Parts: sequence; C-alpha cells; structure tokens
Amino acid sequence: MPDKNNPEWWLQINEQSDLENEQPTSHKNKRKYTATKKDAKPADIVLQTDTISEFNFTYQATRHEREWLLQSLGSFYEHRWIEDVIRMVKGGKEASVYLCQANPAITPGLVAAKVYRPRKLRNLRNDHLYREGRSDLDAEGNLITNHGMLHAMRKKTQYGLELLHTSWLEHEFSTLKTLFSAGADVPKPYASENNALLIGYVGDETAAGPTLQSVRLVSSEARQLFQRLLKNLEIMLANNIIHGDLSAYNVLYWDGAITIIDFPQAIAPEQNPSSFSIFKRDITRLCEYFFRYKNVIPQANHPDKLAADLWTSYNHRLIPDIHPGLLNEEDEQDVAFWKSIHSEGTK
Repeated sequence: MPDKNNPEWWLQINEQSDLENEQPTSHKNKRKYTATKKDAKPADIVLQTDTISEFNFTYQATRHEREWLLQSLGSFYEHRWIEDVIRMVKGGKEASVYLCQANPAITPGLVAAKVYRPRKLRNLRNDHLYREGRSDLDAEGNLITNHGMLHAMRKKTQYGLELLHTSWLEHEFSTLKTLFSAGADVPKPYASENNALLIGYVGDETAAGPTLQSVRLVSSEARQLFQRLLKNLEIMLANNIIHGDLSAYNVLYWDGAITIIDFPQAIAPEQNPSSFSIFKRDITRLCEYFFRYKNVIPQANHPDKLAADLWTSYNHRLIPDIHPGLLNEEDEQDVAFWKSIHSEGTK
C-alpha cells in the first residue's frame, strides 16, 4: 500500500498501475510552445541534442513517477525551457507542482511545472458544470471544429477523453495568458505540453509561497490584500472570466503580495447559465477568510451584496433572461425556479 504521509503517495503504485496504461498523447502530436516574454521566445531557444532519456533531474522520484515526469516534462527539457526538476512543491488531487531550474533565457531562474495526474487517478469535480457553454480547445489552444473530434468528446470515447483532458489543460493556459497580459496577479505562463504547464514560481529556493489560508495578516495588510483581490476580480470580469474555484486556498502569499492560481475550471459570465452562482460562491469563500478582519473590512460581512455589485457593474444580469411565458405555472419545478431567480435578484 502507498504511504499517504509521503507527498508522492499517489505515484507509489505497483508494476501494473494505471500509469503504465495511461500514457500521454504520443510525440507525433507534440505541442508548439507559446512564450509570453520577449526574451524567451521559442525561436530564440536552441534545441539541445540530449534525448529525454538523458534527462537526469535532481528530484528523487519513484520509478513510476520518474517515467511520468519524463513523459510530461521531457519536451520542456528538450526545448531548453528547463534544466532540472528540483523537488515536488505540492501534491494535489488533480495535479502536482514541481520546482524546476529554468534555462538562463527565462528569469528569475526558477519556474513551476504543473503536471496533471493520470486521468484515472484525477478527481475533476463536477467538470461538466464548468464545461457548459465553454469552447473546446486543441493542443495548439485553437477552437475545435472537427466534427469527428467533437463527436468523440460527446461520446467520451478513449480518444474523446484525451481530447477533453487536453482542452481542460489548454483552457487553463489560455486563461493565464489572458489574465497575465491584463495585469492580474497570476503566475506567468511560459509553455504547455500534453500533460503539463510551465508557469511562474512563487517562492524561493528553500520554500514555496504558502496559501493565504495558512497566513495570519495584520489588519492593515489584510485590508490592502482584500482590495487587491477585488481588483483582480474586476480584471477577470473585464476579460469575461470567472475563476470558478476561488478561495484563500487558491491564493498564494509571498513578500506581501498575492498570486491567484488554478484556473482550469474558469468560465465566461455570459456562456454558463450557472455563472453568477459560481461567481457569488467565489466571493463568499474569499469573504470567509477575511471575515476575521471584519472590523477593518466591512465588505467581508456582506458577500452577497459585494458579488451583486461587482456583477452588475460589468452589465451582467442577476436574473436570467427567461420569459415567464415559457414556464408552466402548474409545474412545481418551473414555479420553484421562477421564485429562486427572483429571490436571487433581490439579494
């Protein structure tokens, strides 16, 4: 049995594990890379002659984990984005994050590799809720229009599940690029691969930035960071993005600054019918953390009002645009729905 006290526990499995059956897409579909920094464009990076099998990194991984990292991060090494994998920063239910030594062309020298777990071992909770109304993206980050691919995704064939996984990852990468360019406090996106993202690292050589949930702030700093988070929410709304799983657990704190992470489930306000309830949940979870500072942050006492004010300030409707004539007054579910959306709009 794997040792769950070890951050690598999920990869400590036997020879017949799912890792051997769940391989990333073959290298014939290898990604193109998109740099977001002028001095780190792929055209400026000379390919090395080393093969993936010669990628001997510092991190002492189990054999199966090592194989998975070679397959997930090997192209980053071949394209000279990274030179070493130093250690695991965080093991998660859906992905694990590794500290990597970047190529000198990328500063400040350390980057984070977010490696998604094998599909059978992941736990993407309620992913259908976030996919509703959302465009599906291919390995290049482009909209999928091929009917065969779309059919496979709807039927969730093995090929379709691979496409859905790729779309999920590329959606996060695309969202990070948009928000980083807009000035939001998010990790810098460098490149994407079949099963991994290469992004900015928060922390130093000895420690990664902790989550805001684990930090106790002085009142003046709490007020400042709360306002900064509201600014980020405004940047997201201005770019038609809702985080979808925002809380103090998805905000990193380092040297007095915040970094918002984990965007695979991000949605667009006008495309998902559950968008306002998801947005309000994000606001509520943030306010739950800042409620301890309610004497200096009165807004944290009223998350519903704060969510409604932000939402309507960007011309989004609190009440869905549904004509009452389309509802059956004798149908209990229709009546309950009509009452719920009116209740939502008056909060």
